[in-house]
Amino acid sequence: MATRESVDNLISQANACISEAENQLDITNRNGYEIDSAYSEAQRKLADMEQEIQKLMDSASHQQRDQLHRVHLAVSQHMNDMVLDRIQMDQSE
Repeated sequence: MATRESVDNLISQANACISEAENQLDITNRNGYEIDSAYSEAQRKLADMEQEIQKLMDSASHQQRDQLHRVHLAVSQHMNDMVLDRIQMDQSE
């Protein structure tokens, strides 16, 4: 069983990754879709976070799974936004 503390910590880490991704998306959009290493790193962190959420969901209670699922959706949405930015950048070249 996942502890409340482990779920809260993971949610906090996920929110930090989401904030970093939002910042990188904003910077990239302002710079005309120039993707740098910080952008790629933020994208990698989101992917890692997605895996961590999946692992914790296996041992979570129903309520914890619901919390984790909501965070997972937010992480996935930001990952998708970053992928779409990459596609737009590739098409504009």
